[in-house]
Amino acid sequence: MHIFDAITQRRSYRGEFQRRPVNEGDLNRLIEAARWTPSPFNVQPWELIIIQESAGKDALAEITEQAIIEQFKDAQFLEDNSLWMCLNETEWQKRGDGVLLTDHVTLPKLLQNCPEKLTGSILKGLLKNAKSLTIMGHLGAGKIPAKEIATQVREAPLLILVTMNTERRPPGEGGTRWMWLSIGMLIQNMLLAATSLDIGVQFVSAPLETEADRKNISQLFNIPDFHEVMTLLRMGYVSSEGGSTVRLEPSEFVHFEKVVE
Repeated sequence: MHIFDAITQRRSYRGEFQRRPVNEGDLNRLIEAARWTPSPFNVQPWELIIIQESAGKDALAEITEQAIIEQFKDAQFLEDNSLWMCLNETEWQKRGDGVLLTDHVTLPKLLQNCPEKLTGSILKGLLKNAKSLTIMGHLGAGKIPAKEIATQVREAPLLILVTMNTERRPPGEGGTRWMWLSIGMLIQNMLLAATSLDIGVQFVSAPLETEADRKNISQLFNIPDFHEVMTLLRMGYVSSEGGSTVRLEPSEFVHFEKVVE
């Protein structure tokens, strides 16, 4: 696959994976893609924890499930999410950013069976008053999506925890900034390599949102204190086409010579 095709065809994959492990050759290619990531002063401030056995998957699934349940009780978290949710394809294409609500949330059957216009009206009202949904969260509304996502984590053929070794810090005041930049480049290398191998990747952010959960994960996987857990990737061979996505037009973020207001 041409590199530009990999860039434009890459998608966050939220569907089910094929029920087979990632083979050793493809896993080694993902690791090689990570290994050749650029970093300031060639400090290479990363480590990967490859998780293929059920014990590690189960532990991360349990943390994920509980984290999502708690998020549904967090007013600020719900409000922040609502800012980036689009109700339908038309709105999404017009905005050029954010995510489609139905790609991230399974609507209750009652709403699924309503006329589209009525469903849209109800959802728009809910998103505008997202903080009020914490009441539903305390009544257990988060349990269903929490269980769904936890199952995805548990059944993924491959999970990879990416950590940043804070002792491998480049010189200068901006050292930490450049380390974060390197970790981002490492992840992108892996995403593009995965795309070329028909391997889907999804970021699983819920179990890493709080410091307490990150510490718990560090203890479970024997990660040293001087390592910062950066992300959890859920991976496997795709079983369906990647979803659609949108992007802002270049004119909305590209500036020549200086920013023009």
